[in-house]
Amino acid sequence: MIFSVVRLRGYHVLFLAVSLLSFFAPAIADGHGQVGMGSTLYKPFCANACRHVLAKSKLICDPRLPSSSSTSTSSGDTHTHSKRHEHSEELNTMDCLLHDAAFLRTLSLCLEQFCAKRDRVPNWVIEEYWEGHVGTSESVGDWSEEMRPGMAYAEALIYAKADVQAAGGTVPSAVPGEPLNVTSTVREEDWTGEYVTLVWFEKIQSEMTWNSVAIALSMVFIPVFLSLFRFLPGRPLGYSRLVAVLERPLIGHRHRTPVAFNLGFMPTRGQSLYILYLIATQIFLCIFPLTFGPTAGNYIGPTKHIQILVIIGDRSGLLAMANFVALFLFSGRNNVLLWVTGWSHGTFLLLHRWIAYCTIAQVCVHSAVLLAEYWPTHTTDQTMPYWIWGTVGTLLFVLMWPLSILPVRQRMYEFFLLTHQLFAALVLIASFLHVYLLFGYDWGYEYWVYVAGILWFIDRAVRVLRVVGNGVKRAVVTPVTGSGSGELEYIRVDVEGIVAEGHVYLYFPTLSWKFWENHPFSVISSFSDAAGSHPRGTIAVTATDEKVDPEKTSIGSGSDASLAGVRPRATFLLRLRAGSTQSLAQRLLSSTAQNISLPVFVESAYHSNPNAQRDLAHCSSLLVFAGGVGITAVLPLLKTFGGSKAKMFWGVRDESLAQALEPEFLRDLRERRGTEVSVRIGERWDVKALVKAELDGTLEAGDLGIVVCGPAGMADDVRWAVGEYGATAKRGVVFVDEAFAW
Repeated sequence: MIFSVVRLRGYHVLFLAVSLLSFFAPAIADGHGQVGMGSTLYKPFCANACRHVLAKSKLICDPRLPSSSSTSTSSGDTHTHSKRHEHSEELNTMDCLLHDAAFLRTLSLCLEQFCAKRDRVPNWVIEEYWEGHVGTSESVGDWSEEMRPGMAYAEALIYAKADVQAAGGTVPSAVPGEPLNVTSTVREEDWTGEYVTLVWFEKIQSEMTWNSVAIALSMVFIPVFLSLFRFLPGRPLGYSRLVAVLERPLIGHRHRTPVAFNLGFMPTRGQSLYILYLIATQIFLCIFPLTFGPTAGNYIGPTKHIQILVIIGDRSGLLAMANFVALFLFSGRNNVLLWVTGWSHGTFLLLHRWIAYCTIAQVCVHSAVLLAEYWPTHTTDQTMPYWIWGTVGTLLFVLMWPLSILPVRQRMYEFFLLTHQLFAALVLIASFLHVYLLFGYDWGYEYWVYVAGILWFIDRAVRVLRVVGNGVKRAVVTPVTGSGSGELEYIRVDVEGIVAEGHVYLYFPTLSWKFWENHPFSVISSFSDAAGSHPRGTIAVTATDEKVDPEKTSIGSGSDASLAGVRPRATFLLRLRAGSTQSLAQRLLSSTAQNISLPVFVESAYHSNPNAQRDLAHCSSLLVFAGGVGITAVLPLLKTFGGSKAKMFWGVRDESLAQALEPEFLRDLRERRGTEVSVRIGERWDVKALVKAELDGTLEAGDLGIVVCGPAGMADDVRWAVGEYGATAKRGVVFVDEAFAW
């Protein structure tokens, strides 16, 4: 694990550090931060209960008491607080609360009765509350000079006691909803109702905070914990067999081949365990702990039924926002967990989709349950800005699902990418405005939006830095003759001055008006002969279909830059598909020259399996399967493999691709000691039989590495064989699936 961490690039460390710090943003005063994690809403409860009761009465806003010693008669329009969030216009102004004599003196009597005498709250706590909370909202204090009450707590209490003594020891009781214009007392039943409500509500909010943090941290760090098993000394055979079993699809034989009417992919058994945990915790933590409070006098939860609605409604919304952390982290190209865990980018993308499904479900539950809770007043509430933005966020989440399913990604990838990024940004904006317009910065819900925004920004910033680091390059595009049935099927792209491995994202700003479009292409080597026209191991192949494979990744390997007589140059052999490759071909065919030159931005370099070479390093032999242009990902692994024996079985549709690679790369592989290269033209390999034969053959010391990159069907067959035969094999197996389809 230490080895993994120290190899992280600087921006990956920054990426992780900022993310973790954002989880625990420090609490400011008593109303900022995460409730229950250094921040409170209503403490001391006794004081907030006093203020809540009195704030419901209309004040005369006079720093002096009127001569009349009785309260006014009840007004025809009384004000009651039947919901936890009061969205109507404030009954009394801030200045009125800070200076009204009747309010301040009555509040001081209530604080003395219920805080100082009953709850034994220290006097300094009461005074601090007085100085910062009398004129503010229910949960956040403001100790600035302009928010200081017209008289100190001790002074107000002296005046209040004098009023009581002048009235013969008896003053009227304040009635919520009726005007308050003389020093009064607060009735026990009114105060108790507020008190039990605030205690219960803050408790469930605190539980909600801990649940959300548990969700966010566990989703991120469970992959880290599970990845530690890779470092078991000697990689026990039992561990290898377990991994082989977990690599199989959960149901059936298909993992990379779409299932369910082409709507998605079947997760592996290992991935399914994470997904099962994800779904189980989302449901469990949305409901439990189910903390009930008293119903008598509880204006937020007057019945057990409403209390359940409050708990599930609020909690589902916050859990949805807590999901933002893993949702945005797992989808990024610069996901630091790729290097920490060794999990493939394809795995994180699959988990990203399942987390998105859970988030959409939580958002829908949040909206539906709170609509049921607020149904009696929803005609008024739905006009409130916070409600409108919450509705916008819900609709965006719901619309993102049908716009992101596999058929849309396959047929309209650019449309999917544009809408996905746009909706994701709008979701963050809508989520922030929803909580800000309702709570301001008082409750800390907005921190989850900050974390997601930081993750999104860092990922994009690193992408820009990668592009800027390479500068503007020139791409030379030439046709590959003899491909297919006479029609142009492959084109070659050479980019001088690029040193990269794995795969890179190429931007062709002059190819179309959509200059931001970019697609991944795999690199075999970044160096060519300085003088010769033929590159030394430079052919790089990609099967990228922009519609099918928007985030496709393949691992590659560069040569040693110190070799004499070489210069940096990345060469790509692209198979034509709809999208940018087709546009390049059309531009090439319309030219009278043998090649064309275009400006290109290069975002490099990425790996779908960042630790593949390291995982294969301890293997004594290597078995490689490639299909068509899938050879692009396996050649670098063959080139860098240091074991005693390596076999590659390559199946290709026609001989044009084999002819293109033979003189420049395959010949070198065949001449390499201990390496066998077998090619079939127009015929598939029986990969299951080959895997079985290799595992049943002569027992060798060390593990067997099995690598596959090719069509989905072939990859699924190899995966099935690894799971079937690797589970009982007498030697360990390291399986690497270099997927080139989403």
